[in-house]
Amino acid sequence: MAREARTHYAILGLLCWKSMSGYDIRKMVEVGLSHFWSESYGQIFPTLNRLVEQGLATRSVDPGSGNRRRQVYRVTAAGRRVFKEWMKRPSALPRLRDEVKLKFFLTSRGETAESIRLLEAYGRQQREHLAMLKDSQTILEAAWRDGNLSNELDELKKTLAWTDKGSPAQTRELLMFLLTLRSGIMVTEARVAWVDEAISVLKGTQHD
Repeated sequence: MAREARTHYAILGLLCWKSMSGYDIRKMVEVGLSHFWSESYGQIFPTLNRLVEQGLATRSVDPGSGNRRRQVYRVTAAGRRVFKEWMKRPSALPRLRDEVKLKFFLTSRGETAESIRLLEAYGRQQREHLAMLKDSQTILEAAWRDGNLSNELDELKKTLAWTDKGSPAQTRELLMFLLTLRSGIMVTEARVAWVDEAISVLKGTQHD
């Protein structure tokens, strides 16, 4: 599926979840989905405009936004139908574009020391990312278990209009965030394990 089509359905799906402005969608991607989905700011607004043109969403000015004239997008009945049809289709396999692994592969005709240097830098980056994801897991686990939203979840709370004391629907949403975050953690742990293994193997070849 083309990137444009994936963006189309991703944003349509978020609007089925909740009416949002373009800024709300960007924040949602940044604070809630970034470990498994990304959208650039330049993709969001053209896609929203196309959804309106196709009759899949409407656009109106938030009366409470004052001079800011914040535009809010709402899904239409047709938009919900299109979204439900897409949800039933088989999902495409993830398309991989991993710059670090491409660079690593291309060091095969260079010095082993350069390959190791590249991996060590990647390992440090991934360990830092893993620590951040695990911090988020601790926060989400507490929110899901106790039903109370900590200050660390303020951005997500504002974007999704969550209450401090969760409803059953909010609790389920927290669980979905937690489970998708666990996927990100497991993928990152696998990257770290691969780095450690590859470095060990390469260091062994230096003594051959």
